[in-house]
Amino acid sequence: MRYAVAILSVLMVCFGAGAQDGFYGTFLLGQKTVDFEPLNQLLRDKLGAEGDLFPNKNLTLGGQGHVIINNSFVLGGKAFGISHERVIHNDDNRRVRITSGMGVGSFGYNFIPENRAGVRLYPKLGLGVSSFFFQSKKPLPPERRVFEDLLVSLDDEIITLGKLGMIVDLGVGLDIYKPFRNFFVLLPGLDFGLLLHAQAGYSFVPGDIKWRRDFDMGGQDQVEGGPDLKFDGFYFNFGLGFGFSN
Repeated sequence: MRYAVAILSVLMVCFGAGAQDGFYGTFLLGQKTVDFEPLNQLLRDKLGAEGDLFPNKNLTLGGQGHVIINNSFVLGGKAFGISHERVIHNDDNRRVRITSGMGVGSFGYNFIPENRAGVRLYPKLGLGVSSFFFQSKKPLPPERRVFEDLLVSLDDEIITLGKLGMIVDLGVGLDIYKPFRNFFVLLPGLDFGLLLHAQAGYSFVPGDIKWRRDFDMGGQDQVEGGPDLKFDGFYFNFGLGFGFSN
């Protein structure tokens, strides 16, 4: 997902340079629904996991940026993700971790005319990528905690599985922007201001995305079976940031 975020950042800079109304960015904090029950059931069946595992309602962290042209067209991008770690209290106290996220570029249209309150409301359509990374590892006994020994170990103490696929995002964004006109200048010809941003929507991943082993290290060994996890579901985010406008 880091490559998608880098591409989106470059696009934002390019669009921002030619924007008539300005460009804006915020951090994001919110919640995303993801159905983790297929993975939870597999952990119960195969590892004897009990108690609370991975929740379906997840705290998200990320960021977004967009440009507005002619107070109408909204071009932007966002990225946010989730992360969980659990210890399976069985014979080997295996530790499992799941991280997932999405990065999309989007196009929207603002339906509220320019106003003194600085309010904009825009539905938007986005396309991008989503990812899942699952890691399972055993705690190392003291006698195995030697760097040189781990280099030649034949035991696979850490297993990493991942999947990457296209994601479609349908959402709506709300901005409240307050410029500090003639207060101070950071960029010549542009006013600096504070931005409150909110967004909500639904994301879905089309098709059947396969798991691959050691995906985070470039591994391409496809793995058969596995839980059908997708970054599908509703989300909402809130953000505080800044903007530059003319």
